[in-house]
Amino acid sequence: MRVIVVAKIRVNKQRFYFELGESTLAYTLYRREPSIVSSTNTESKPKSESNPKRIVLLHGAGVAGELTWAFIANYLKCWDEILVPDLLGMGESYHEESDKLGFTIADICGSLFSLFRHHQWFEFDLVGYSLGGLVALELNREAKLELGNVSRPDFLIRKLGLIEPALFSDQSLQAALSFRQSFIPIAANIKLNPDVDEHFIDFLDLVSPKRKRSLQMDKMAVGRLKKRPYGFANALAAVSHYAEQLDEYKLDSLIAAIPTGIGIVGGLSNPGLLQAQQKIRLQQSKWQIEVLANTDHSLVYVRPKIIAKLLNEHLS
Repeated sequence: MRVIVVAKIRVNKQRFYFELGESTLAYTLYRREPSIVSSTNTESKPKSESNPKRIVLLHGAGVAGELTWAFIANYLKCWDEILVPDLLGMGESYHEESDKLGFTIADICGSLFSLFRHHQWFEFDLVGYSLGGLVALELNREAKLELGNVSRPDFLIRKLGLIEPALFSDQSLQAALSFRQSFIPIAANIKLNPDVDEHFIDFLDLVSPKRKRSLQMDKMAVGRLKKRPYGFANALAAVSHYAEQLDEYKLDSLIAAIPTGIGIVGGLSNPGLLQAQQKIRLQQSKWQIEVLANTDHSLVYVRPKIIAKLLNEHLS
């Protein structure tokens, strides 16, 4: 009797908590495991992959990793392992137990590098949205610096995806810094009165001024942000602090370090976001840019299939 053998893909999804001093980093790890299936439907163990393709997905301020990426991750076809962390202060990740101690972009990057070393992830693709986009840029810059440091493992970020990254909202650095300084009073108001919805609406009005106004949608967005109000406020403060330290030289170094990849912006978003992507392409000729019509900063939530399709096409 001839036995027909085929392969099917099984997704193994696990939740982990990585302790790092006083900090806790929560993350979800998706593993796609091919199983060998015979005509009698008996499965054998999947063959181990010596060099799996890996990707890291970084979320924006205030909303946890899985809430941001779960739908998109389900449509990603080109990676064997997908790592979706909660950044410090958000989801189930804590910089410290009280949730009130501030942190910096450097703290976020340091915790992620520790997580990568823990799992021995030294080569992967990287995608960041909003705050996660800024973190992705800084991680990529630091990874390039590490290539010359033999005392630590080298990280190779193969390709990069940037979805409306924080601070990259104009070709003018001063305009970007001025915009991000608007986060400071919002963060202060949230810390002072974390139960007041208006402060969270102020944030939405700042980053998504052209969004379709809906009391129901705004209420849902505010509810997500209010789950960790102090962590969210600290994340906004971290972006503002990073902006204060950013000069033209460092901005140029961030852009110069960018590998091939794709930038995705919403058609209803600030035109400066597209201008920033065009500036990247001046230095990285293979950089792809996609504009999603009729979407704003919420594009990862309202166009998950399209986002996944673009990542499959341009980062695989």
